[in-house]
Amino acid sequence: MVKYKDENSGYDINKKWHDAERKIMFIVKDCPNGWGHDTRRLMTGYEDDEESQKNALNTRTLKGRTGFFKNIARILYGLWYMTEDNKGKELAEQISNDAAVIQTFNDIPFAYVEGKKLAGAKDCPDLKLREALERDGDFQVQEIAILQPNIIVCCDADWIIFNHVVQKYFNGKIPDDEHKWEYRYTLEGEYCDFDCKLYYYEEEGVLLFHSFHPTRSRGKEDWKIKEKVLSPFREFFARYKSFGVVSSAAQK
Repeated sequence: MVKYKDENSGYDINKKWHDAERKIMFIVKDCPNGWGHDTRRLMTGYEDDEESQKNALNTRTLKGRTGFFKNIARILYGLWYMTEDNKGKELAEQISNDAAVIQTFNDIPFAYVEGKKLAGAKDCPDLKLREALERDGDFQVQEIAILQPNIIVCCDADWIIFNHVVQKYFNGKIPDDEHKWEYRYTLEGEYCDFDCKLYYYEEEGVLLFHSFHPTRSRGKEDWKIKEKVLSPFREFFARYKSFGVVSSAAQK
């Protein structure tokens, strides 16, 4: 994602991505905007397009009734800053600080990839997404291979993108029980109507998360969207203590 500061300060997003210990990629369904746009410029817009400038400002400041980018930003913050010593109450308080989350969203590098390469309407039915991935899924695999993220968050409730990445990028390999977390999320003993799933591909040095679609809908509260990803990340730290086991593997 091109940052607003790239335009006027010499901030080098490619170098920032290259140097980052945690290379975080979000894969979403598609661009819900007619013929589409250059997704890389969602945070900057275009100089000669006032509407795109207005939309870009709203994106940078995490405004919008659906909570789409705000939920991505909160997950991004947690994935970037969580450690074994910072994964509980303190991190939760940080994520509730909108100013800190906005700054992180605008400062740190992250990748934002659309699974369906042709833009669509306001929704993306599962059938259309499956058809698109069957037809054009190699493009997604190429993007992942080029960017080489070590954290991938698949943002669709019905597992279509997650399963595609497992099958096509990881050649159908499923980690053993020591390298995956699959469980029903409970709070004070009560099931909260969602499950968590994280695969750790140790040899490749990649964490693969399943996430809800970031838009709050169908009764999904913001905290559930966030916890579906951050809860298994806490479990990862409980077992491995350091993200270094991932970053060092990715550098081999």
